Amino acid sequence: MLKDLRRSLGLLTRRDQRVLGLLVAFQFALALLDLAAIAALGIVTSLAAASATGQSATFLPGLADLLGNPPQPTAVLFIAMGAGVLLVVKSALSFWGTRRAFRFLANRQAMVASKLANELLSRPLLQVQRRSSQENAQALTIGVHSMTVGILGQSVVIATEVALVSVLLVGLLAVDPILTLFTAAFFLLVASTLHFLLAKWAVRIGQREARAAAASTAAIQESLRGYREVTVSGRRGVYTGRFHDLVWQVARVQSDRMMITAIGKYVFEVALIVGAGLLVLAQVAAGTVTEAAAVIVVFFAAASRIMPALMRLQGATLSLKIATGTAQLSIDLIEDLNETEPAEPVSITVLERMHTESMAGYPGFDGSIDLDSVCLSYPEASVPALDEVSLQVTSGRSLALVGSTGAGKSTLADVILGVITPDAGHVRVGGQPPSRSVLRWPGAMAYIPQDIAIINGTVRENVAMGLPEHLAHDDRVWEALERARLADFLLSTREGLDTVVGEHGVKLSGGQRQRLGIARALYTRPRLLVMDEATSALDADTEAAVTDTFSSMSGEVTLVIIAHRLATIRHSDQVAYLHEGRLISSGSFSDVRGEVPDFERQAQLLGL
Repeated sequence: MLKDLRRSLGLLTRRDQRVLGLLVAFQFALALLDLAAIAALGIVTSLAAASATGQSATFLPGLADLLGNPPQPTAVLFIAMGAGVLLVVKSALSFWGTRRAFRFLANRQAMVASKLANELLSRPLLQVQRRSSQENAQALTIGVHSMTVGILGQSVVIATEVALVSVLLVGLLAVDPILTLFTAAFFLLVASTLHFLLAKWAVRIGQREARAAAASTAAIQESLRGYREVTVSGRRGVYTGRFHDLVWQVARVQSDRMMITAIGKYVFEVALIVGAGLLVLAQVAAGTVTEAAAVIVVFFAAASRIMPALMRLQGATLSLKIATGTAQLSIDLIEDLNETEPAEPVSITVLERMHTESMAGYPGFDGSIDLDSVCLSYPEASVPALDEVSLQVTSGRSLALVGSTGAGKSTLADVILGVITPDAGHVRVGGQPPSRSVLRWPGAMAYIPQDIAIINGTVRENVAMGLPEHLAHDDRVWEALERARLADFLLSTREGLDTVVGEHGVKLSGGQRQRLGIARALYTRPRLLVMDEATSALDADTEAAVTDTFSSMSGEVTLVIIAHRLATIRHSDQVAYLHEGRLISSGSFSDVRGEVPDFERQAQLLGL
């Protein structure tokens, strides 16, 4: 628990840690008000008992002189009112301090989540893909919440309640050592036993909750993404059954969570009655009735403050244990990110220059590609994905990457783009590592995947994806849409650039989604364009038109084309044939045909 607390504190800055410490110190100071109130209640009880038996008050006799020797009933009323005021003021201030602490931690949660998301997205693709998208989402949301509001917030509650109980016990020790020792030992035994029995269960609840939540999210996402296939194949029942089982797991976990935090209330209520009974028997047997009554009232007055504090302390401890379980995804993610250094982010100032530099053709960036002995192996793979690959592409020329499925084409494209760092060898784009080129000339390199990522927004937001609103220029958006052969469709709709495409582009056809991705890549007028089966979803006429657009870039834009349809790449300046991660042949289309029998056979089958 202390280890997880240190990890959570490590998410805060030094200044934030000091602010959190001051909030805890404020709550500690409030415990003195509780002590003063209980002392006042003890005085009231002593005065009342003495008055009822006709004895003189001996409980803090100097207080009468301090109050001006008022009549005893007046003194009782005055002191009782003072005790009530102290308790009300303490509760109000405690509420204010707790509210401030949790608001502070909620703000820190937002800052930490943003920072962690930036750290994750600045790592190489292979590191990002170590976890599923659902696990990453859980780590950045629920996990961060558990580490800040959960672990740190409950730690503040624990520190506050420990301070309150400690101050009350120290104060009571001066009044009645025997009573204090009995109270402390009795409640400590109850709390320790309860914690011992429930702590491990609480951690397991947190872990089960995190796993079940991620799995249920994944199940519903999979069924919605594959709705057509699931429906046509008659497998809806399988997915709904899986989701049913998972949400029932979540329900059971949440039930256990509520139950484990409620157990303390019932245990301490019983403990209070048992403890009071034992104390009454001991006091009646050992002292006078007056002294016994005073002690019992002080015990109940102290217990009325100590028992709720212990209940809150017990609940906070168990909640902290649960939070350590749900925070495990975030803890693992942070440890993973600490293994590597983040990439330097592109500043907003550079992005603001992008429009001007793209108009000028990105001065200083030539789009050339130089790969020298590049090697890469995926984790736990038996063979390398890339093995001693060397290639050179002159700026403005086109390179086609061909080969069978799994040959390493997409991996090589990722290496050129800088989203994957090779294990050995070096990569230069425009004479610099790809990551440096992105920092200096964002937008000079662009990528068109086969599976286009569509956000649930407008056409404008999708074409200028990721750019601040003030940097999305409508004239450039229309230009990109025109070149992608999508402008005519949008001009016929009432909304135009404000057309909402729906989640994953459900309101568009497959070809329209593909063209939207092409427009996104062309928006920045790149000097290096990597296309992974970029026209596979287009009809013949649209593909021919889009291909003409790419052909018009010849001499100005370096094109890297991954395609299985050989007709698409037969006019490329350079063809590179990959097999099991190795570069088998590189040269013109006809050169590769003559050197690679499999490639020649494919060309003959297609009549090329």
